[in-house]
Parts: sequence; structure tokens; C-alpha cells
Amino acid sequence: MSPGDQPLTGVRIVDLSLMLPGPWATLMLAQLGASVVHVEPPGGDGLRSAMPSAYASVNRGKEVVELDLKSEEGRTRLRELLAAADVVVEGFRPGTAARLGFGPDELRAQNDRLIYCSLSGYGSSGPYAGHPGHDVNYLAVVGLLSISGEPAGPPQAGGGVPVADLAASLFATQAILAALLLRDRAGSGSTIDVPIAAAALKLLEPRLAEYDGAGAPSKGELMARAAYGTFRCRDGRWMAVGCIEDHFWRRLCTAVGRPDLVDDPRFGSYTSRCRYADEINAALGEAFLQRDRGEWVDLLLAADVPVSPVHEISEIEEDPQVRQWGLIERVGAVRAVGLPYTGLRRPGLVAL
Repeated sequence: MSPGDQPLTGVRIVDLSLMLPGPWATLMLAQLGASVVHVEPPGGDGLRSAMPSAYASVNRGKEVVELDLKSEEGRTRLRELLAAADVVVEGFRPGTAARLGFGPDELRAQNDRLIYCSLSGYGSSGPYAGHPGHDVNYLAVVGLLSISGEPAGPPQAGGGVPVADLAASLFATQAILAALLLRDRAGSGSTIDVPIAAAALKLLEPRLAEYDGAGAPSKGELMARAAYGTFRCRDGRWMAVGCIEDHFWRRLCTAVGRPDLVDDPRFGSYTSRCRYADEINAALGEAFLQRDRGEWVDLLLAADVPVSPVHEISEIEEDPQVRQWGLIERVGAVRAVGLPYTGLRRPGLVAL
């Protein structure tokens, strides 16, 4: 690979998807060197008006083409783009692309090396295939929403990010990369179907095992976490503490001046501590109100306890570890984030 090349240099992608899941996937592929044409309907991608800065971020570095696929002129232009494509990504409801003449069967009959990736709410088959939806719906149907929010409170979506949408983007990217590798070996492309709700279900896997292994506990029991969560400090700022292992638990209790908690026979293991999570967290919460956050973070790190400040969005770049990664750059008026790994020659940010 020459110094100017990226792993996907020479790979051509036509992105027919809109909003977030498909475009974020093709952005990551563009960051790896692929050439991406983003096809939008007349009037543009709905993300332009809903979240303009997000639109600018996820579609940076792409060629944007506006086509009316209901017109013969628009379909002709799309066929020209597809003739040179290695990958097609689309996010229509199942059956829509085929009705327009651009379904996987039609396109792969013309080019067996084409990799065709569909992202839709519930996939291309099944009773929900034609249902509309957004992130909250996908999280709800696979059970992930039911274990969100406070243990005694209502389900709450997302934690601030569209979890299902972005999970689908990551799995679509993974599948496309695997399909490119398979094509090099087998000579033919693939037809990939990524249900966004199924991506959310995959994220549920560790908690699903925990649920089954614990004999179907209630939401409160499943989510109860002792010495694991966020705590307010004297200055009103928040920090996150994560003590699952016994040695971290002992160090935490010593550091906050509560060795009596270690001596309590009820708290001998993480599982048993979670049965008394309210009592333990109340005791810790009271202790943490005695010092400012910076003092606690320094003290707990010195004791080798897992702790971190809960940063506001405005504070992220002040963190020395975030600066060390060097992932955040300004792209126009907004911040953008590079791909979070090394080992390859680090892909650069693509420009707006």
C-alpha cells in the first residue's frame, strides 16, 4: 500500500440511504478510503432539515447527487452510477428498491460482484417488514428499552444517542468489509440485509445471558448495581464509579472511610451487594457529598478505583486522554471524530 492509499482506496459506493444508519456506515467506509456517492431525492435528505449539523457531518467527503428515481431521467443517471459501483447501500422499506428497478436481484444479475446492503427497521421479511419506525421503536421491540432508565422508573430511550441506529451502522460496515474480503476469495458479491432492530438485539446479548442465568429477575433486580453508577459530589458535579470486582470494592470502601461496609457479611460478593444496592449507594452517595469531584477523582485513582468525571459535551476536549487520542477535529463549524483504532495507517477525517 503506497503512503497515499487507504485500505478501501478504489472501492466505489453508491449510497441510496437517508437519515442516519446508512450514511453513518458509508461515512466510516469513506474514512477508510472508499469513494461514496450519496443519492438524495428531490428536496434532499430529511436529515438536512431535522439535524443540519449532523447531516453535514455524516455526509462529509461524499459526492451528493439529487435524483428523482420516479422519473426515467433519474433512474438512467442512477444506472450510470451503479455501473461503476462495488457496493450499494440502501435504506428503503423492503420492496421499494425492487419496485423502482434497483433491487438486489436485478442489480446483482447485471453485476455478480456487486455487494448490496439493505438497512431497514425490521429487515426484508417477517410480519414487521413494512412497519415504519425509529430508534425508540427498535429498542422497544427487542426488549432493550425495558431495562433502560431507573430501576423503578419508566423505560427511557437512548442514553442520549440513537443506539439501534448506530449499532446497525457498525454492523453494516462490518458486513460490507467482510463481503469485500469474501469477494476477493470467491469472486462474487453478496446481498446483505441489516435489520436495525436486530442490531439492537445483538447489543442486548450479554444482558440476555445475565437475565436467563439469574432466573428471569424483575427489571429492578436486573438493573440493581451496587457501587456502579453516577454520584453527585459536594460541588454539584457528577462522577462515575464502577466497582464490580471485590478488590475494587474493598479499595473504594477504604478510600471513602467506610471499612465497615467491607466487614458486613451481606456484601461479600458483587451479586450479594446488588441485593442491597439502594443501601450501599445511599451510603456512598452521602460520603461523596463531603468532597468536590476533583478531590474524589484524584483520591480514588490514587487508590486504584475505577472512577471518571461525567463530562459535559462542552468539556470533552479538555480531557487529557481525549486529547491524546487526537480524534476530534473541526470540520467546518462542527466537531467530527476519526475512526477509533490504530494499527492501520490511521485514516484521516474527510472534509466537508
